[in-house]
Amino acid sequence: MGEHAMAQNRFYGWKLLFVFWAIIILTFAFPTFGTSVVNTYMAKAMHLNRKELGLAFSVFSLMAGLPGPLVAKSIYRFGIRFTLVVGSLLASTGSFLMALFVHTIFQAVVVFGIVVGAGAAMSGTIAPQVGMARWFHKKRARAMSLVLTASGIGGFIAVPSLNGVITRFDGNWRAAWWCMGVMSLVAAIIAGFFVRESPAQMGQLPDGETATDVPASPAARDSKKTSGVYKTTEDWTLGEALRTRAVWLLIASYLGFFMGFFIYIAHGVSHLEGLGYAPGAAAKSISIVMISSLIGQFAVAALGDRVEPRFLSAVAVCLYGAGTLLAIRAVEPVAMYSYAILMGTGFAAAFTCLQTTLSNYYGTKIYPALLGVTTPFGTILGAIGPVTAGYVYDRYGTYSYVFSGVAAICFASAVLYLFAKPPVRRIRTT
Repeated sequence: MGEHAMAQNRFYGWKLLFVFWAIIILTFAFPTFGTSVVNTYMAKAMHLNRKELGLAFSVFSLMAGLPGPLVAKSIYRFGIRFTLVVGSLLASTGSFLMALFVHTIFQAVVVFGIVVGAGAAMSGTIAPQVGMARWFHKKRARAMSLVLTASGIGGFIAVPSLNGVITRFDGNWRAAWWCMGVMSLVAAIIAGFFVRESPAQMGQLPDGETATDVPASPAARDSKKTSGVYKTTEDWTLGEALRTRAVWLLIASYLGFFMGFFIYIAHGVSHLEGLGYAPGAAAKSISIVMISSLIGQFAVAALGDRVEPRFLSAVAVCLYGAGTLLAIRAVEPVAMYSYAILMGTGFAAAFTCLQTTLSNYYGTKIYPALLGVTTPFGTILGAIGPVTAGYVYDRYGTYSYVFSGVAAICFASAVLYLFAKPPVRRIRTT
């Protein structure tokens, strides 16, 4: 009896982190990052130009983020588990359709862009981030960064794995989609059996604390802080949050590192092939970017609850900008490895800090709605990148103009972070 009670009282948050981690890899990382190599094979088989290749990925990027408000509504109304199960099943359906029926760019845009993209939106990072914000308070940056390592690890695994599958099946890119369809089905099963909505559902408290660990009042909680990181104890409304300057400064930063990242995912392999790299070596660069993201994630895990995440973000976007500049003429392998490490580290740290800052500034109550509003902004900006980069390349025969522009915006974004100070809630009185 005592052992059963102890098992029941063990903090579930860390186990749930691993569950979310696995789901992100299976349903989000593989179609988001692995298709950088899959779509390259598809483009060659279907004789697509660079703009068409960028268009398919841009639509996917839009659909992976634009339904953010609907994802937030689903989380509020039906819960995190329901949202993840439905999203995984939708991603699986789209993957099987890609394997069976897609033969034109229009079909690729509809199935990959819309169906798989919508599945990625529901089963991607929004729901897990909401879950981590609910289950962790003091260790929120650590939990958020650790669960988001799934994107980096998943991307690192996805590119060579799917490239290996395609090679094994004599260049047949459809074989990769069969794999992703099965993986999303597995994710749906995992979500259905193991996801829990909040600590209260299991009679627990955030961070695994007991009732005696938690101060009685917000003032007492503030006095118990052991770091200089701002974490609100107030319940902001969405309208209040959107009227603050900080939230718009944070959203504006998407234009640099987020847009630049999706440009590279869509065109990085083609760019390196143009510099003389073999397809396999070019695909390896995506893997290096993804595995290097772990450096950024672990840095945030170590520092994000001690140093204001916006300061870490300022450094991170500068790293990404420097990597983008270095990528322009990365004709030597050492330059390719160097820029990939800078880009992976910078993107992961900047993205994690941005999500953590939103939760720290405005609280967990409106966090799903805030992600539902801010994610589409980032998605729109990110989706503009691949198709624009494809257009510029088709016209000028180089990616250097786009990469230089991304770097300049990243450096400007660093300044925006410095001005995005913690907001002061103004309560209207009558």
